[in-house]
Amino acid sequence: MAKSNFLKGKKFLFSALYFGGFAAFATFALDFVFYSEKIGFTNTEIGLIFAVKLLMGILFQPLYGFLCDYLKSTRIVLLFMCVLSALLSALIPLAPNKLILLCIDFAYTFSTCALMPLIDNWVVSESVNDSKIAYGKVRLWGSIGFAITAAIYGRITMFIDISNIYYGRAIFFVLLIILICLNNSETAHVPGSSQKEKPDIAALFRKKEYWLFFTFLFIFFFPVMASGNFLPRLLLEMGTTNQTIALFNSLNAILEIPFFLGVRRLSKKIGPRGLMLIGGIFMTLRLVGLSSASSVPLLLAANFCFVPYITLFMPGFIFYSHSIAPNNAKAFALTSLQGFAMGLAGMLGSYFSGLIVDYQGIRYLYLYGSILCIIGVVLFVFSSLLLRERRN
Repeated sequence: MAKSNFLKGKKFLFSALYFGGFAAFATFALDFVFYSEKIGFTNTEIGLIFAVKLLMGILFQPLYGFLCDYLKSTRIVLLFMCVLSALLSALIPLAPNKLILLCIDFAYTFSTCALMPLIDNWVVSESVNDSKIAYGKVRLWGSIGFAITAAIYGRITMFIDISNIYYGRAIFFVLLIILICLNNSETAHVPGSSQKEKPDIAALFRKKEYWLFFTFLFIFFFPVMASGNFLPRLLLEMGTTNQTIALFNSLNAILEIPFFLGVRRLSKKIGPRGLMLIGGIFMTLRLVGLSSASSVPLLLAANFCFVPYITLFMPGFIFYSHSIAPNNAKAFALTSLQGFAMGLAGMLGSYFSGLIVDYQGIRYLYLYGSILCIIGVVLFVFSSLLLRERRN
């Protein structure tokens, strides 16, 4: 009986949800860039494709967040997304030509664009009502799932067709469907009434904190997403292999675990904006290192800065977006910032990054990205001082 209750407990189910979700996305460093190159896309075309995918995120992430707030159920929306994602992921390697591949992949982007933000929103919302659910201790299972799966994928893609990894991803989405069906907790979406209620978007948009945060995210994320999209290309140009890249990503994910264990305690000391500031500085150092490193070990050392970024900046971002949002618009606040601010910046950055790589070389992509991140961090510091003065 105790074992049965454990398997049905919210902490276990949320941990397993993160494990399966990040395992499903562990192919990202290997999948579309390499697969699209294999069937004949150029760097500029790949950059344009990523720009379109990010545009879809801009349009559909806030819609998913609005639906969650309106229906008062993240669970139902996630279930729909995972069913569609499992089907489309299995169809990608069956595409006979470029056009059909793009249609399927764009549909897959529609189905997954808000998946992890909504899981984050669900977990953080539940943690408010359940002290046993600490975001960092639950989220670290995502790092474990990513680490294990990335290492396995990196090994098997050395001797099988890379398109086969999409079938593995579909299996993980099926696992997510099962876990979501088992998890019936929706307390955060039922504050006292089960009636549908229109989220108060106007109240959110009237907040100066929202728009200051929006501006910072747009500048900061203009180079961040593009730098991740083309990192495998940089490492391959330096003489690495698919297996090495995947093993490196796996190691990064393992190193995230101790950071996630301490993020709750650190958040209490410096707050969510403090977490974002430290994480943003590490991302800036990462881009500076990738723009100048002269050997593979130095490139890998620079990329290790991604660990404190993802473990500090992203939790801080989630906590802060919740703190500035009205109670009935928290999912929309999170997805609108990720969609409108990060997504729009990423869309433009991905397009221009493809042009930069083709016409100036990949190192310039990281050089220009470093400059933009520095500007973003400076703006973040000044906006923090401004908000502090307003409170006083």
